[in-house]
Amino acid sequence: MQTRLPTFRSHLTLVLSAVLHAFTHAYASMLVPLYLVMVTDLKLGGVRSASLIVTLYGAVYCLGSYTAGALSDRFDRKVLLSIGLLGNAASIVAIGLCRNYPMIVMLGIAAGAFGTLFHPAANALAPAHYPKSPAMAIGLLGAGSGVGFFFGPQYAGWRTHTAAWHWASVAQWQKPCVELGVMGLIVGVIFLFVGAEANDSASRHVPDKINRVQRVRVIQSALILMFRDFCGAAIFSLAAIYLQRAFHVGVQRTGLMVGIMVLPSVLFNPLFVYLTSGRRRMGGLSLILFLAAVVAAVTPLVGGGWVLAILCVYQTLQMGSFAVGDVAMLERVAPEVRGRVVGLFMVIAGTFGALGPWVMGAWTDLLGPRGGEPSGYFGPFGLISAFMLLAAVAPPWLAKLGPVSETMKLVEEISPATMGATP
Repeated sequence: MQTRLPTFRSHLTLVLSAVLHAFTHAYASMLVPLYLVMVTDLKLGGVRSASLIVTLYGAVYCLGSYTAGALSDRFDRKVLLSIGLLGNAASIVAIGLCRNYPMIVMLGIAAGAFGTLFHPAANALAPAHYPKSPAMAIGLLGAGSGVGFFFGPQYAGWRTHTAAWHWASVAQWQKPCVELGVMGLIVGVIFLFVGAEANDSASRHVPDKINRVQRVRVIQSALILMFRDFCGAAIFSLAAIYLQRAFHVGVQRTGLMVGIMVLPSVLFNPLFVYLTSGRRRMGGLSLILFLAAVVAAVTPLVGGGWVLAILCVYQTLQMGSFAVGDVAMLERVAPEVRGRVVGLFMVIAGTFGALGPWVMGAWTDLLGPRGGEPSGYFGPFGLISAFMLLAAVAPPWLAKLGPVSETMKLVEEISPATMGATP
């Protein structure tokens, strides 16, 4: 049977899915540079109280992933993605309008519950549109995370400082929540009417299940890569606190710097996927994780104008490990169960990873006067380094998921520029 070629709607859906990816991670990270402002404004007990909102968002986001994966393997993924962004955005708008801390915590949980629909559905939909180059589709989809992690903190820091509109009792730090939430509502509606489901409905009607051996392999991989996921969530909170306390950087500049440190991943995520194709995938993933561990360990030793540069290097490697790791896993499982595989993985690895912001908030609260010096952060950065080293042993477990499918092998000959071409 001839393999279908992607259409213009396929390209448009992939681009819009990357935009949804950006909003999903913008919402997850936008409060990071605002921790200290929130503590003062809401009269909280410490940074751990502010970072708890981000932690709960991430925990719920991941805990619901398997259910979201089961839904994405059976129902219209375009609709699920639209519902996810609309609910996520509405919750963020509500956070911007609420002055009660317990209610803000609940709204953070609600945002995570809607956000959980994204990864299982998008990681199944994107490669389904590109049966000749599914790995590169996942890599390009991953570029959206870099945009989101850049735009969320940067926008939050900038608008907290510059937003001049006034309404009711909305505080300065809440204004970017309202604005970015409204933007997400608009994009969610656009995606609902413009995005397209892939033409693979026939195979998706088959009630396939993850076989028992594969389920065990996914769990084993998640129990190792959860240390990487912890670092991925923790580094944003740690970097923001580190910049503000140890280097006395303001809120606006902190948001800009935290955003900039992930910006290179917009280019490097698909590039890493392309460069690690075929037999290079597993070795490439281990190397990326190992280098990230080394960079994290030396970060507190770097001062002056090089702080942002070292954070950029670390975060490029961190984000690249997610893109390459996703492809390494999904290229070994059948398209019919990709949503549930992603969901099962995220329930374990992502939920553990979601503890990162709270752990870093609580740890830096305990630093006391040492929190004002870079040398006080050897412990937190050392933990990230150690966890990345643990994650570097994951590739052999990912390989046990099974052989790479024949269609996924085609990525060795396909670049982003030729994704729609006939091989």
